[in-house]
Amino acid sequence: MPSRIEAYLAYLGAIRSLSPRTIAAYADDLRLFEASCRRSGRAVEQAGPAEAREFVAGLVRDGYATSSVNRALSAVKGFYRYLVRFGQAASNPAKDVESLPMARTLPDFMFEDEMAGFIESASGDGFAGARDRAIFETLYSTGCRVSELSGLRLADVDLKAGRARVTGKGAKERTVFLSGKAVEAISAWLPYRRTRLGSESPESRLFLNAKSGPLSSRGVAYIVERRALASGRRKRLSPHGFRHSFATHLIGRGADIRVVQALLGHENISTTQIYTHVDMARLRAVYD
Repeated sequence: MPSRIEAYLAYLGAIRSLSPRTIAAYADDLRLFEASCRRSGRAVEQAGPAEAREFVAGLVRDGYATSSVNRALSAVKGFYRYLVRFGQAASNPAKDVESLPMARTLPDFMFEDEMAGFIESASGDGFAGARDRAIFETLYSTGCRVSELSGLRLADVDLKAGRARVTGKGAKERTVFLSGKAVEAISAWLPYRRTRLGSESPESRLFLNAKSGPLSSRGVAYIVERRALASGRRKRLSPHGFRHSFATHLIGRGADIRVVQALLGHENISTTQIYTHVDMARLRAVYD
C-alpha cells in the first residue's frame, strides 16, 4: 500500500479517533482504489476525476452493495481531503463524484410489549442469566451502540443517579440514563462479576465473557442472537435493534426529536429523523 495511504490511515486513528473497524474498512476501500488506479496506468497521487468515476463504476459492475460503494467513495474523498489539507495534492479528484442513491429502509425494531416479553424471557440463574438480563436492560434503557456497551467500565456507571457515561464515535462522550429495571439488573449482576474476577483482577469493564475477560461487541451480538433464537420469536433481533426500539418508543411517546438525537449521540438530526418514519410504521401496524 502506498505510504501516503498508510499515513492517512494512521491519521484517522491518532487524530480523528475512528474505530479500528472503520479504519480497516477504509483500508480495504483504498486498496481497491489503488488497484483500480494501477489498472489505469496511474499512481494514486496522479489520479483525476476519470479514475475516481471509473473506480465507482467498477464497484457497481462487480456487484458491490450501494452502501459499500458509497463508503468506498467516502474513503477516497476523505483521503484526498487529507492530501489537499497537508499540501500533498492540488485538488480532490473525487470531489464532484456523487454517491449512489440509497433505498430508504426502516430499521428493525420491536413493539414495547414485545421488548418487555423478550427481556423477561432472558431468565436463568447464575453468571450468564444475570449478565444477559443486565445487558438487555442496559441496551434498551440507554439506546447505546453495541461498541459503547462493550466498552462501558464499572467506573462509568452511577447506579444511585441512574446514569452512565459512554464513549461513542469519534471518542465523543455523552451521558445516558438507566431505568429502574436496568439499575436492578446491573445490581443483580455485580455480585457475579465480583465473584468471577476476584479482588486482585484489574479488569474494569462492566460486562465480562465466560473467561472473565472483557465482553466484545461480537460477544454481545452472539448473546442477543442466541437468546432471540431460544425465545422462538419470528423477528430478527440484533444489539442495534435495542437502539432502534429505544428511539422508536421515545418518539412514539412524544419525546422531542432533539432530545432523542442527544441521547443517541447522533451528530446530524437527519439521522434521527428516520425514527419518525418508524413511528408511522408502528401506527400502521396498530391500525391493521
